Amino acid sequence: MISVLDDLPIRPVGEWAYEKIYRLVQYFGIFAGGMKKRWPSLNYVEIGCGPGRCVLRENCLEIDGTALAIIRNPNFFSLQKAIFIDASPRVAEILNARIGALGAASIASAVVGDYSNAADLCGILKGLPDGFLNFIFIDPTECDVPFETIEQIVRQLKNADLLVNVALGTDANRNLVSAIRLPSHVKVREKYEAFLGKLGFCAQSEVIELAKLADHIALRRKFAEAYKERLAHIGFVYTDIQPVRHYYYLLFASRSEKGLEFWRKSCRIAPDNQRQLFS
Repeated sequence: MISVLDDLPIRPVGEWAYEKIYRLVQYFGIFAGGMKKRWPSLNYVEIGCGPGRCVLRENCLEIDGTALAIIRNPNFFSLQKAIFIDASPRVAEILNARIGALGAASIASAVVGDYSNAADLCGILKGLPDGFLNFIFIDPTECDVPFETIEQIVRQLKNADLLVNVALGTDANRNLVSAIRLPSHVKVREKYEAFLGKLGFCAQSEVIELAKLADHIALRRKFAEAYKERLAHIGFVYTDIQPVRHYYYLLFASRSEKGLEFWRKSCRIAPDNQRQLFS
């Protein structure tokens, strides 16, 4: 589909995408506003960025995607660098055109990169200097970003907060049970274990029993707990999850208690502008 605003292609999404974008931008504003005087500089990295504009399938309303919503944030120009990464050369080209139209090309750029290749992404991020604080948003459509990729990125960048869009309510809900139970689904099973960075998860007796019972809720909870344990193993001990309807879960992870404090502060006002009762 083509945008009526800039004649560039846009991506159709479900209406729940707005909630994801809202949560991301709320945190980014607090992160950039609160940390710009505490660090020499800040960087933003988005993996799986998309073309920058979306159209809601339900009502054909156009909205900014994650990338443009970040660029339009008042704190964006306090960044040293923003790198938007997508596997599609065409998507990167479209987003670069939008970045240029907003006058943000001095800070931001869209580049082609494959998150299944850790060396590829680390090469892209090599130019980000040491000693800066980085906020990394990882936005896949399924649970297929290898944990090794995250591990190598944060080892290279050293100082980073993470926000990962985990497709528990879509990909995992549809496919995790069959991946565990059916020998023919070995590739899917390998995908999930690479995502967790934990071989043997699908062979655990408790996991197998939950799959036999088709207890999707308990199985997804077990899967999420395993992912949080792996993040804690590399130092990201401060974590929190915010659901996006029943489709996705935004998992925030930081090595700093201050990062978690900022994240929870950003979540006090829900996407419908209603403050959470307990926050």
